Amino acid sequence: MAKVILTPPFGKEFFGGQDELEVVAGNVFALVHALDAIGPGFADAANRRAAIAVNGVTITAWDTPLDGSSEVLFVVRIAGG
Repeated sequence: MAKVILTPPFGKEFFGGQDELEVVAGNVFALVHALDAIGPGFADAANRRAAIAVNGVTITAWDTPLDGSSEVLFVVRIAGG
């Protein structure tokens, strides 16, 4: 199971205030869609508003593989120029 850490506002907005979850998924895409099944609307929000890090490394490819020891962080993307 991948450990999922959600920074505000994601936990409150989609998961009843939970900021940590454990989810079985083979890659980030599957993880986001598993989370969307728990918190409808999360996949769209993650696509538009989240930066994602796997094991401390920011990723952009949702096909990034996960294993049972993966830690995935969702943080609000900061726009800038």
